[in-house]
Amino acid sequence: MNNNMSTTTDYIGATDYDTLVPKLKELICIHDDLLIRAEASRKLRFAEIDIEECRSKGTVAPDELVIPQHIIDTNIRTEQPAYVKYVTQSNRAVICQDESDSSIDLSILEQDLTKKLRQDGWQLQAYSNIDSFQAHGYSVIEVVYDENAPGHTNEEHIQYEDFAFIADTKDLQAVEMTSRKYYFTRTKLASLAGDGLEDFNRECVDKIIQQEPTADSITSVSAKDASLFKIYKNMFRVGGVVMVAWSMPDTLDKWLRIPRPLYVGRRKPRPVQSVLDQLKSKAKSLMTGRPDTIPDSETQYPYTLYPYTISEDSTIGNLHGRTFLDQDVQEAITSIVSSLVTKVRRSSGLYFAREDGDPNASILMDKNIAFKNGAIFNGKIKEMKLDAPDALLFSAVQILKSDNKSETSQVNWAENNRQGDSRKTAAAIKSSAQKEQELTTVQVVLYSLALRNQYQYRTDIIKSRVAAGLITVNPQLQQMYASQFIVKPSGDTDVIERSQIIQTMSQVWPVIANTPLASVFFIDLIKLMFPNSAARYAAVLQQAMQQQQAQAQSQQAQQMQQLQQVAQQGASGVEMLNRHPEVWSDTGKVFAKPAIQEAAHKIKQQQEQMKQQGQQNGQQR
Repeated sequence: MNNNMSTTTDYIGATDYDTLVPKLKELICIHDDLLIRAEASRKLRFAEIDIEECRSKGTVAPDELVIPQHIIDTNIRTEQPAYVKYVTQSNRAVICQDESDSSIDLSILEQDLTKKLRQDGWQLQAYSNIDSFQAHGYSVIEVVYDENAPGHTNEEHIQYEDFAFIADTKDLQAVEMTSRKYYFTRTKLASLAGDGLEDFNRECVDKIIQQEPTADSITSVSAKDASLFKIYKNMFRVGGVVMVAWSMPDTLDKWLRIPRPLYVGRRKPRPVQSVLDQLKSKAKSLMTGRPDTIPDSETQYPYTLYPYTISEDSTIGNLHGRTFLDQDVQEAITSIVSSLVTKVRRSSGLYFAREDGDPNASILMDKNIAFKNGAIFNGKIKEMKLDAPDALLFSAVQILKSDNKSETSQVNWAENNRQGDSRKTAAAIKSSAQKEQELTTVQVVLYSLALRNQYQYRTDIIKSRVAAGLITVNPQLQQMYASQFIVKPSGDTDVIERSQIIQTMSQVWPVIANTPLASVFFIDLIKLMFPNSAARYAAVLQQAMQQQQAQAQSQQAQQMQQLQQVAQQGASGVEMLNRHPEVWSDTGKVFAKPAIQEAAHKIKQQQEQMKQQGQQNGQQR
């Protein structure tokens, strides 16, 4: 069958079930392969060993311990805060920029779009998406139509094994057919039964629910506990338009729901071909109070691929996550730690042997004797002791962990956790702290690109529905939605760029601290570091600065007043000396009297000027 599919082109542009069923079954096989890989990945990540079962099977000795190490899960959790911070730290979801004039303020539009892009519980889809591409190498988000959501669109994260496409795919938008697996109970399937056009075909639903559901997981769910039926949603293109259909090839011989153009809420004006059509369109607009529009079919799949890494190999199936990258180190550390602990236990035990030089003395000797305190031993015995493990082996475990962290670009973590504080230097710790900001930027670049594509796709749908009058906004926002603008995740500015600015400002602060710029610079730094509390911090800081300034002005005024008093006392003394020449000696009359008289004259002129100035000010009032 696969060989025929590799040479035939009958399926291209077809919607007939019999023609496409080989493709559908091929994708089911891919689902099964992905399930096996996903289960193996999860078993590695959440390593769990039943030690008693292993001992009963003889694979583990009675005194031996196996201590699973969860390096994969630890690395995933270590990296997650960078992604979570990127997507949640900003109060807005997107930043909007007008294509023709970047200076136009679109902050109101950003706030409105945020409400429409972030519906209740949006964080759960984002978190599971992040965890998925970290573990498996990539993940997929689907945009779906949802009239109950504020923006009439929603997003759903698809589990790794529930989304299938041909393994050699390099561009998800270029794939011929996709398959997404859904899980329904009998009750849910029965509620979806209908004519097969808008709903599932009733005859097909009856055939499905008469069977027993099969367990999808190969390890966690047994057949007796299975309650869900696996239904597949398939997408493919016909004439450039994305078609969506529902199938269950293993059970049905026709479509569960026949193919139809994919609709995720996008609208477009109704085409007008004649004057009569134009009149009908205007009449309908007058009756409904909104433009006459029709559903617009999609030409792109509503899926966004989130890759964990990027390399020269662009094949999606060859993307690897932390499970693949860390499995060997996890196995090595598990083996070493288990062996070390077992050897420590054995070296702390007591072992005895009969002290007898006769090589035949062990014949007919009782074996596996348990020694007790206060017992009498018939014969000489000697104690044996096993050597404890070399302490350097524990250092080897730490070296493996640190090297693994370095490979995952967690240099700061590796530096802070490596063995031996004496090996750390202040410069190394400072360098690792600075690296933390850079690592955050590197980790989320690919995430940012994928998130931007997803936000742009949803925003285009929201714009079309606002233009169609199906989403009501105020006139100012209506005008903004009608303009041409681009969107990008707010994390690019609010997280990445802000982290870079904070790092730079922190480095130059010692230079700025002793300059007149210090107060303004410090307030700006506080706003960047603590945006939610910045206003309160800035208000307290400004109040303290105003109090300091007022105190400085008060002290300056007091000093000026004191200087004026001293000056007045000096002027009074000069005038007194000038009025009483009899107190002057003959020498003073010759040398000091002229200077005193000149000073007294200037003081008198100054007082007259001040008196005249006061009179003029009084007249002006």
